[in-house]
Amino acid sequence: MCFIAVGMAEVSSCEITVKEGQHLDKGDELGMFHFGGSTHCLVFGPDVKLAFDFHNTIPGLDATNIPVCSRIATVLSDK
Repeated sequence: MCFIAVGMAEVSSCEITVKEGQHLDKGDELGMFHFGGSTHCLVFGPDVKLAFDFHNTIPGLDATNIPVCSRIATVLSDK
């Protein structure tokens, strides 16, 4: 899995607190955003199977917003 921190240079910054190759457990802190206006992206390999949960809405411009901190996907398998 790849974690990409996306900071908006004009209004915020990203502080990554882990080092390359460091082992992480579920729930471990990866870093933090300062001053808001940032987001993140998780990129999974082609063999990872995910089950998405769109909370009874269809993604799009007219969709209902999904609450912050909601689960949007579950890893089913990594092989």
